[in-house]
Amino acid sequence: MEDILIKAEIRKGKGKSKAKSTREKGGIPCVLYGRGLESLGITISLKDWERLRKNIKRNTILKMELRNEGGVEEKPVMIKDIQRGILKDEVLHIDFLQVSMERKIEVEIPIHLTGEAIGVKNSGIVELHLRTIMVECLPSMIPEKIDLDVTNLDIGDSIHANEISIPGVKILEHMDVAIVTIIPPSGGEEKAVTAEAVEVEKKEE
Repeated sequence: MEDILIKAEIRKGKGKSKAKSTREKGGIPCVLYGRGLESLGITISLKDWERLRKNIKRNTILKMELRNEGGVEEKPVMIKDIQRGILKDEVLHIDFLQVSMERKIEVEIPIHLTGEAIGVKNSGIVELHLRTIMVECLPSMIPEKIDLDVTNLDIGDSIHANEISIPGVKILEHMDVAIVTIIPPSGGEEKAVTAEAVEVEKKEE
């Protein structure tokens, strides 16, 4: 996959007035931090962000080109938080985490169900216990999602964390935790969801 390049520059000054000034000039105030890195105020272009946002998903690794007085540095980063306005959907602030491509990190991965369970054909209901799961892996190995095929599950059957196996990815959840179960119709329809309805991919801006 082609690297997504995002340009940034050191932000001079702090405080709400400076952040407001940055927005008025077409920028988004941001912060960059990471292991062994002192928190650094930076700015990215709103115009660049609007262009890139459709290609950025949860846990996407970006290549940040950071300009400062000493030149340009390239850093692998990922988005940790986006703050939005209450009344408008405008982006007010973004937190970037600098990562090392050689060091494993912990990230939250969405669960995605596929197939139609045997139990559903027998009037059972799919109950999803976890919509995301924590994993540990190198940044280059982060899966976009974890697909779980429920086709062979009958009523009373479950898929547990210990049944997930992805090369290079360590599951951090307790191994005996059930992720999805097919429950009887009387097991509580209000809490249940169907496999077709489960869309847990939360796209980053």
